[in-house]
Amino acid sequence: MGIIDSIKGVANHLPGIRRPERDSLFDLFMEEYGWSFTTPDKNMGDLHTYHQAFNKNVWVRRCCMVTCDEILAKGFRINNPNKDQVNNERVNYLTDLFKAPAGKYAEDTFSSMIKQIVPSFRVTGDAFIEVNHDKLFDNVPNGFKFIPTELMGYDYTRDAWCLRNTDHIFEPEDLIHIYEPKIQIRGSKWGTSLIDTIAQNITLEVLGLNHNKDVFENHGLDPRGVLNFDKDLEPDVVRTNIKRLRKQKNKKGLIAVQGANYQQTNNSNRDMEFLELIKYSRDCIITMFGVPPAKVDIIETASLGTGTGESQDKNFGKVINSTCQTIEDSFNKNLGRSGFEEIFEFVREDHEDKQKRAEIEDKQLRNGTTFINEVRSGYGLPPVEWGNVPMNYSQFALAASPEQLDESKLIQPIEQVKMYKRALSLERVGKEYGF
Repeated sequence: MGIIDSIKGVANHLPGIRRPERDSLFDLFMEEYGWSFTTPDKNMGDLHTYHQAFNKNVWVRRCCMVTCDEILAKGFRINNPNKDQVNNERVNYLTDLFKAPAGKYAEDTFSSMIKQIVPSFRVTGDAFIEVNHDKLFDNVPNGFKFIPTELMGYDYTRDAWCLRNTDHIFEPEDLIHIYEPKIQIRGSKWGTSLIDTIAQNITLEVLGLNHNKDVFENHGLDPRGVLNFDKDLEPDVVRTNIKRLRKQKNKKGLIAVQGANYQQTNNSNRDMEFLELIKYSRDCIITMFGVPPAKVDIIETASLGTGTGESQDKNFGKVINSTCQTIEDSFNKNLGRSGFEEIFEFVREDHEDKQKRAEIEDKQLRNGTTFINEVRSGYGLPPVEWGNVPMNYSQFALAASPEQLDESKLIQPIEQVKMYKRALSLERVGKEYGF
């Protein structure tokens, strides 16, 4: 049997539902010895630390906000790339489902859900969304509800997610789990937090801030001046003056000595080290989140965030696209379980890319390497009768066929060619911007 016959034979016996776990040695091993790798639910103390990092650290919160802003600025759509005909009823239903994830009368919106999902995913490592189903209409999804990570647990006995310390089990189709996967087997059900990697940097910053806070509140000694008393002065006089100075509560501190000289002190090297520590911590955080400095409103010299603004935007675009893809995959897998062929996706079109595409197409039309209908098909526009022959712009005319490109056989005057070009441009713009 030849290779082609073998491929045909395989294609005629494809499984309807793939079940790779049946033949997986890893799954077989985990069934027998998985109990030795189980770990308890995420520690509440760790979750509290993650939330504190998000709520108290300006750079962690700002990075999450920038990521949310970039994702929401793209917008979303419901698409079916495998079908030429759109099922408007299903598309409209799913669009409304995402716009009002908890129903028409709840406060939840698509933007509020994203602003919960992204920080939870990036900070705690996990984001959970409960999927509600309509029991009267074939269990069609009719709502999404974000669940904080601290409420979730995993039941290893029944191999299912549950509400922590309860018997409430989630079926696979009732829960969406968006997470940053681990590369280790222990605790692999849970995602890994970015905060774990930068926790030491954040801790150093917090300790430095607390130390300086104590100094400012006069809980510690950080003198900026020294007051000298004559060594022959009576001790009672010295004590009286010290009491008087204490009542003034000099926040910067003051050292009173007898038989010494007065001098004014300046910022020490330790003060400068603290400022560098703050910047170092900040740089580690925005690097971990993959956010360019300019996006979080950091304006400094070229030593921070080198490269042009365009290159930084492109690199950040890759980070955003990766986050979008992770969220899309999780939602679309759940929609597929409910029988939907339509998919949820964020809009990734770039106006700059559109301009470059239009310029390339214009050059191709001018040199005759492509036809009008080829360009129109890329925008979903119907073909036109005059669109299957090359346009020779150098002669300001239209060739009747690819074989008749010599000057003597060119037809159509320049005015009609301009009209065709203008009509194509108007239809292209109307398709892109919806008018």
